[in-house]
Amino acid sequence: MFQWKRNLYVSWLTQILSMTGFGFMMPFIPLYIQQLGVTAEGDLRFWVGMISAVPNLAMGIMAPLWGILSDRLGRKLMILRAMLFGTIIVGCMALARNVATVFILRIAQGLFTGTITAAATLVAAGTPRHKMSSALGLLSSSTFIGFSLGPFVGGVAAEVFGFRVSFLIGGFVILCGFFLALIFIKEPKSSEGSSRPHKVKTSLRLLFSAPFGILFVIIFMERFSRMLPQPFMALYVQQLLATPRGVSAITGTISAAAGLATAIAGLTLTRLGDKYDKGLLLAIFFAAAAVTALPIVLKENLIWFTGFYLVSIYFIGAVNPLLQSQLSTLTHPNNRGAVLGLQTSVGGVGWFFSPLAGSAVAIYLDLKYVFLFYALSLLLSLLIPLYLQSKKTKNTNYVEGG
Repeated sequence: MFQWKRNLYVSWLTQILSMTGFGFMMPFIPLYIQQLGVTAEGDLRFWVGMISAVPNLAMGIMAPLWGILSDRLGRKLMILRAMLFGTIIVGCMALARNVATVFILRIAQGLFTGTITAAATLVAAGTPRHKMSSALGLLSSSTFIGFSLGPFVGGVAAEVFGFRVSFLIGGFVILCGFFLALIFIKEPKSSEGSSRPHKVKTSLRLLFSAPFGILFVIIFMERFSRMLPQPFMALYVQQLLATPRGVSAITGTISAAAGLATAIAGLTLTRLGDKYDKGLLLAIFFAAAAVTALPIVLKENLIWFTGFYLVSIYFIGAVNPLLQSQLSTLTHPNNRGAVLGLQTSVGGVGWFFSPLAGSAVAIYLDLKYVFLFYALSLLLSLLIPLYLQSKKTKNTNYVEGG
């Protein structure tokens, strides 16, 4: 088996474990905050927004540095770093005694983890260009398979054992992924056939040059749109049920189904990127996600909400791997860590502003209008790939940086 395929499959499995471990925590943060004593409606929605937003800003600040270090010190080392810190931070969530501790731990998570970008950088560094979309699509499926398993199993564990035990289990699962990566992943060979990392120059001009500038704007909008409803899922389910009973399990099931829908998108829709124009596909997927999200606000019913939300998530789930593929094929293999780090930085800014905007909507309007803004944001995002199509950049040469 080719080394790039071996790394892809092992990275796929380690990412399932990593995202499963993180998934034990993410959907239940609002409920955990309530358990820690924040019960006033306005205060709860404020803290949900802050705890969801600030870590993404921290990730956005650190991601370019981790990307440059990945190019210089090795991609495998960055995966091990991210997973080790993930193990420690998720485990420490079980020890939190107040909302401030959770806030600090989430900032640390943003600063020192980032397993998704680390794995994508490793896979992109060794994958042939003509296989990039399908390889990154497969890898993205691992992320959302993990996010399916984590909330589902974590929801059951939270109902049976409580949140603290659920966090400990999540940390252990990430640790298993760490050892799997340590033993089986090999540093990908460079374009010259060597596995020794190359020192490369990178430049912030990549953020502003065509076509990178437009692609980074699309990344920002995709992350902003996708993140809008997620922090408020548990609260909205609780509002629909009119009782806190069973909210953890139901939220976990919906989150698991959303992860599965995104994983299926990564295995199916993203394969089209190896055959058809990626810009056109991005426009189609944004449009489909927006159209299927709009009906959510028309009827306050759990089954109605779940059905339309999952269909929308399926279409938006194909966008990120297509964007990563486009960036990777336009970038020299020795610079892909830096460029994907910049991508994470831009996405982190989107993730930062999204929960803040969601909090404002939830506080001043109502939780259901968060999903209306989600649909409108997708419609706005659609305009950018349409603009990209109208300008049709013909250049597909590597961008070296410097």
